[in-house]
Amino acid sequence: MKNTIMQVQNIDFAYGQTKILKNISFEIPQGQFISIIGPNGSGKSTILKIMSGILTANHGQVTYKNNKLNDISIRDRAKEIAVIHQREKNEFPFSCMETIIMGLHPHRNRFEPVTSENLTFINEIMHLTDTYHFANKLTTEISSGELQRVNLAKALVQKPKLLLMDEAMSDMDVNARIQLTKILKKQIKDVGLTVIEINHDLNMAYQFSDKIIALKEGIVDLQGIPSKVMDTDFFKRVFRVNVQIIGEHGFFILDNI
Repeated sequence: MKNTIMQVQNIDFAYGQTKILKNISFEIPQGQFISIIGPNGSGKSTILKIMSGILTANHGQVTYKNNKLNDISIRDRAKEIAVIHQREKNEFPFSCMETIIMGLHPHRNRFEPVTSENLTFINEIMHLTDTYHFANKLTTEISSGELQRVNLAKALVQKPKLLLMDEAMSDMDVNARIQLTKILKKQIKDVGLTVIEINHDLNMAYQFSDKIIALKEGIVDLQGIPSKVMDTDFFKRVFRVNVQIIGEHGFFILDNI
């Protein structure tokens, strides 16, 4: 059985009087690709922000490698956990190369120069993520899908043990999403990376995830291996659609309910 890298324990969270999460609990096994899915408004982005330390729960706690997440300094967290949001703010016109180099920051002193070894690694990541051919372009000059590739490359340069992705490939075409998901799966196999992705592409989640965590109305509706838990009853209950399951390849949506 794989080791647990993160535990989410009895999390409650509310914005004012509006309760968003209600007694959420689950474990994240190390070295797996986990998808968090659910209808809009089910609490997916909120739980990911709590797991990254951006938000603090009203009740319950998150532990990372058996330590309370909020007891770990921001810098030490950044050495282990990378976060990519759906649309990262792009206010300053850095080049794509400069942006990707920023992934080194948790592992360097403020004015420490970038070494030739750093540049070799960055070059490898840029070729891996297919970002090298627009390395010198400004981030304000590339498409939103290309910017998401740059942010993924930056996160991989960070050398995280845990990568949290909030619809971080939503602006890419389907070919790019498949390509980069396969790259992440290889990183899981080769270096032991753990990936947690909020995913609205349910077929992608079904095909590539080791584990599904499904939220509905602020609670965990179910969790487990996709082929075992994502059945026709699940889709009716959580997403209010009728589907036809086609084995390991996913499903067809037939109609809404």
